[in-house]
Amino acid sequence: MIFLIRCMSSGGETAATDSTGPDSFDVRTTGTWDFSRIQPRPYLPSELDYPSTEAEQVTFAWNEFLALNWKSSYASDSIRDNPDQNWNYSQRPEPYPPLVVWETFAHRTELRPASDKMLHFDAPPHYSFGDSNNIVPATPNTDFKLFDNLDENNEIGSCDVYGQVGATGKKDVMVLYQAKCNREEYDYLYKYFPNKNALKTGTKNLHDNIFKYGAYFPGDTSACGISPDTKVLCLPCGRKGDFGPETPKGAVEVKTAWRELRPDEDATRFFVRNVIVYKKSADGKKFVYENKNYALIGLHIIHKTENYPNFIFASFEHVDVQQQNMGYVELNKKGNEQGLLVARYPRLHPISQIADASTEYVHSLLARKNKASIWQNYRLVGVQTRPTDDTAAFNFYLANYVIESDPALASFHGSGLDTPFNKGKNILFGKKFYSMGGCQGCHGVAQIQLGGDGSFLMDDVGKPVDSPDIGIHDKLQRYLNAFKKIRMQDEALLKQVH
Repeated sequence: MIFLIRCMSSGGETAATDSTGPDSFDVRTTGTWDFSRIQPRPYLPSELDYPSTEAEQVTFAWNEFLALNWKSSYASDSIRDNPDQNWNYSQRPEPYPPLVVWETFAHRTELRPASDKMLHFDAPPHYSFGDSNNIVPATPNTDFKLFDNLDENNEIGSCDVYGQVGATGKKDVMVLYQAKCNREEYDYLYKYFPNKNALKTGTKNLHDNIFKYGAYFPGDTSACGISPDTKVLCLPCGRKGDFGPETPKGAVEVKTAWRELRPDEDATRFFVRNVIVYKKSADGKKFVYENKNYALIGLHIIHKTENYPNFIFASFEHVDVQQQNMGYVELNKKGNEQGLLVARYPRLHPISQIADASTEYVHSLLARKNKASIWQNYRLVGVQTRPTDDTAAFNFYLANYVIESDPALASFHGSGLDTPFNKGKNILFGKKFYSMGGCQGCHGVAQIQLGGDGSFLMDDVGKPVDSPDIGIHDKLQRYLNAFKKIRMQDEALLKQVH
């Protein structure tokens, strides 16, 4: 069955619907796109064709979203990153399952534990910071084994973000974040780079190869499938196949943004979880963890595949974020807020018409399956696939309203976090360096400067994580110091080469 979204051109209004079945519907937007391949399935798509159309790209993004928000099987079998085959999106009346697949991914402190001892992927939630004696519960009943651990409180040290700042400029509803990875990425590190020193060797070797050869491996343009015996970090790639569990999916990471809701906000419009958050003890010497209900407002998915080894970036957010009186304050290099609160900040790069049309399609699809589905309140922001120098390319400046809020991240187009607008080369693909914008350009810095293969979870800047972000006031400065050190090493290496 083919579903087309068609209508509204400057020449007049037309409408096309599929009248062959009960799933047909009529929407009006600009252009004509086939979204019929957006179908809820329990497993991630493993690959996106190349070349791909914009419609195929947004289809891939939504199929990722629907698979990752499938009910997890963990409650019945204790297996993480695994869907419950007995569940589907038509089950009523629940707006969302008690636990979804991406929540069971490994948290960054499980992937990079302060103990420097990775556990088996399916171990129950376990969060390792520095001195465990400095992490204390708010009450004896506070749960430290919840799957959602919001230990980050800023956007890579660039700015603090707040919700419901209102006309008074209050900053009491801070946006918090967490980063996670899937089984394939975790198991790759667990097998080949299981501790800090091993991973540091892997990232250094990758960085040095990129610097010397313009490639991950001498004489080879591939960024997938090379033997780990080389001791070069190269995260696994998804391969073309079906949607089943046996097809390799590749490395997948998710970053999510959350905030507390005010009493006058409608919690039924949000995906809400009981989560772990942190505050300082009265004497400022310990980190106190507590459980609170927080609402999901943003979600990034990045997915490495053979056709797209620089990761496919797909970003989603709550449909009301721009009506939630968001605000941000920029941070200086010491991690302190500087300047005024920027309230109700603008979206610097508009959501494309095709992304909006795909969102409307998915909302209609979900409504037919379950009118209570919470995902009718979330939308696709955009998708990035292969790097390009063309600033007019589709979603060149991909930015989530609540994950890349300030200009330094929302309009990123530079060679480093300290030079976000210099249009310098920042990413490697197929032995060519590009000056890419948005999410992919920023993550490219993690590839070519930090040797992290496009992932900020791989570098050794403040990792293993020694404390929740509330105990780190120089997050950005740590990266700037690392970039300065790397550039000095590159200059020395260049002299050796010549």
